[in-house]
Amino acid sequence: MKASFYQIWDEFCGFRNIYLENLHFTDDRSKFILALWARINSLCEETIVLIKSDCFVSPQILMRSTLESFVDLRCLISDEDYVKNIMAAEADSMYKNLNKHSESNPYYKGITKATPKHIENLKEEKTNSINIFERFKKAGCEDLYSTVYNTLCRYTHGNISALASKNFENDRVVMTAKISDADLLFTLSSTINVAISSTHDVLSFYNTSESELVKCMDSHDKVKALCRKFV
Repeated sequence: MKASFYQIWDEFCGFRNIYLENLHFTDDRSKFILALWARINSLCEETIVLIKSDCFVSPQILMRSTLESFVDLRCLISDEDYVKNIMAAEADSMYKNLNKHSESNPYYKGITKATPKHIENLKEEKTNSINIFERFKKAGCEDLYSTVYNTLCRYTHGNISALASKNFENDRVVMTAKISDADLLFTLSSTINVAISSTHDVLSFYNTSESELVKCMDSHDKVKALCRKFV
C-alpha cells in the first residue's frame, strides 16, 4: 500500500514543482497565498517522510497544522480582505505575549518591553481576528471542524486517545506503537489529497488552463482509486 501512495506523491510533486518555480506574487494577498501553499506542501512532505521512517506519533500533529493552513488558504482565495484577518491573528498573538511582559519572568529576557502605544495598536488590530471555527466555516470546511479537525486536535494535545493509540501496545508503554492499516490509509490519503487540493486552488487563482487543472486532479482520482482498493 505504501509504495502505491508514494508513487502518486512523487508524480504529483513533479507536476507541482514546475509551478512552484514559476508562480510569482504581485501583492500581499498573492504573497500569502503562495506562502500558505508552500507551507501546506512542506508539511505534507514532512508527514510523508515520517511515515517512510515508521514514525507515527507526529503525523497527526503536522496534519492539524496543515489543515489550519489549508483553511486560511481557501479563505484568502475567496476573500481578498482576509489578509486583514491574517494580520489580526498575528497581532492577537503578539498582544497576548507583550501585554504580559514582566521583568521578573526569565522567559522575557532579551525581549524589549513594548510601549503603551504599541500595545494599544495591537489591541485595536487584533479585533479583526476570527476564531478557528469561523475560519473553517468561511472556507466552506465546516463539516471538517467537528470531525477530522477535532480528532487531530486530540492527538496534538496528548489526550487519552493519543496516548492510548500511540504510546501503548500490548499493555506496554512504547515510544511509538504500530499503526493500523486503516490509520495508515487515512493519513496517507488525507496528506496527499490536501496537497493536491491546495495546488488545484492556487492554480485556479492564477487562471491556469483547464487542462492543467484536470491534470492536477488526476492525482486525486488515483488516490480515490487506491482507497477503494484497500478499504
